[in-house]
Amino acid sequence: MTYYVLEFQYPRKGFISGGVTFTPELDTYYDPLQMEISSETTAEVILDSSVRKMDVDLFYTGTRALIVSDALKLLLEESNVKAQFIPAQVHYYNNVPVAGMYWVAHRLQQLDVVDYEHSTYAGKALVLRSIETPPRRIAKGFQQIVLDEFRIEGQEFFTLEYTYISNPIISETLYQECKKQQLKLHATPVGDFKP
Repeated sequence: MTYYVLEFQYPRKGFISGGVTFTPELDTYYDPLQMEISSETTAEVILDSSVRKMDVDLFYTGTRALIVSDALKLLLEESNVKAQFIPAQVHYYNNVPVAGMYWVAHRLQQLDVVDYEHSTYAGKALVLRSIETPPRRIAKGFQQIVLDEFRIEGQEFFTLEYTYISNPIISETLYQECKKQQLKLHATPVGDFKP
């Protein structure tokens, strides 16, 4: 199966980004992978001043929060994607609310599914050695990513463990469903992605 990396930069739009504050306020910096967040928590996103029209279904903030539209959230839930969805009010820089409902996709499932032997990245020998003799090194400087599809075990939407890549990976099946629903996402096949 083909897998895609969801990009945070959109053609002709550039990066959609902003800052997030949580209520109740977090005790420390936001950690999208490890932090436990109460089910009563809500978020407010203030978009960067460069964002004039918000019409995408996924973006990433400077505080490392992944924001998804209500329509994308519904598809992710239907596909049994493991995540905590925190309601988020999104506003333009001038405090005008963005139309539609958005969510912080918190604690997405991380999978150790990079084929490190066949991928191309910086420090390959050190990373391969660390797999055999922990602690594991974080792979970075990818020129080409190859996934071990056997280890994905049918997951439709996830992030890559032991890498610096924060972009979600989406299966071709789920991506085609997103396109059918006319969701605005920018995706690149995993093998063509240049972080």
